Amino acid sequence: MTRTTTATDVPAHLDSGQAWRVAAGAGIASGTAFGSAYTFGPFSDAMAEDFGSGRGPTALVFGITLLLFFGLGIISGPLADRVGARRLVVGGGALIAGGLALTSQAGSIYVGYLTIGIGVGVGGGMIASPMYSTAGGWFLRRRALAMGLVASGNGLGTLLLVPFAESLIDANGWRSAYLRLALVDVVLFTVAALLIARPPGLVAPPPAIDHMKAIMRIDAFRIMFATGLLFSISLFIAFAFIVDFATEEGIASDRAALLVGIIGATSIVGRLGITSLSGRLSSVRLLQGCLAAQPIAFLLWLLSDGSYPVLVAFAVTMGIAYGGFVALGPEVAAVLFGTVGLGSTIGLTFLGAGLGGLLGPTTAGFLADASDGQIVPIVFALTASVLTVLLASRLPTRQVVDPADLGAAG
Repeated sequence: MTRTTTATDVPAHLDSGQAWRVAAGAGIASGTAFGSAYTFGPFSDAMAEDFGSGRGPTALVFGITLLLFFGLGIISGPLADRVGARRLVVGGGALIAGGLALTSQAGSIYVGYLTIGIGVGVGGGMIASPMYSTAGGWFLRRRALAMGLVASGNGLGTLLLVPFAESLIDANGWRSAYLRLALVDVVLFTVAALLIARPPGLVAPPPAIDHMKAIMRIDAFRIMFATGLLFSISLFIAFAFIVDFATEEGIASDRAALLVGIIGATSIVGRLGITSLSGRLSSVRLLQGCLAAQPIAFLLWLLSDGSYPVLVAFAVTMGIAYGGFVALGPEVAAVLFGTVGLGSTIGLTFLGAGLGGLLGPTTAGFLADASDGQIVPIVFALTASVLTVLLASRLPTRQVVDPADLGAAG
């Protein structure tokens, strides 16, 4: 007797034990990449002092990293659709670890532009976007939760690696700290590469350029792209300067570095908790609610006046916004634009985040130098966060285009 196929039937590999192992590997790779990039905050002050550079030129190192880290998703996302993510993890991990190791020998901030800015940036760009599309391809019913697990790796990497880097700097100096961090990265990326596998039975993606051209014609995508850009301007100002600004207020360096870890830890809770609700509530509405927490966070930072409990409240609130943005962004892209060519779609949204990463910290650094204070750059971040909320309110809540139309568009 032939069994009738129902709408609830799914291929055996989807939502399987192997699928969760792939998601775990993607989370490790993504978390190591993000955590390594975000350690720049603790290193920046020591590098600026050693090289004799101001906040603006030093922050540009982080800006270049972020532009490439996210912007290269337009290449690595489609590439992962076609060749799988394992090779990208191996290559990207080698670039990140190598960039950190070479920075330990840097003689000027200009070398840092190459080793951290380009080395870590390109390495991260090969990893960040593909981890979401790879994990997403192994799931159907639990896709949002799986993407939340990958995104939680980012938070865990930040929580562990940033305070770890600060402790290494305090004990051994920033140069030795970069070298030791590179060795840790080699181990973590090796583990991740062993766990990651390309999803079987993939639908052939449309040509990447054609798909991206079609996506960019859609108003809803342009709103999503601009939302990610504005959100990232504010987000990366926080990552770049919270440690530096807090120590200026007399807070010990280890407690200041812990603020970045708190953002990462809160984002983990937010990512897993929020994505667990996505099956019952609209992913778009959840994303909009998370983004609304960002202006509250920056208002707390602006009014903190060196109070550590208020800065902790800032970090917790920022973590909620950050967790929602990172965990729900790829899921919202899948909901609105479908899963065919998802690597290309996510890669384009990551480009917006990369542009925000370049503009935010660099602009805030020069504003801090020009104003000789913290208020102007924090107000700049607060303004961008308010605009983010206003723009995100215009996102639709249902699929806006037939995926077949995107596949056929050229």
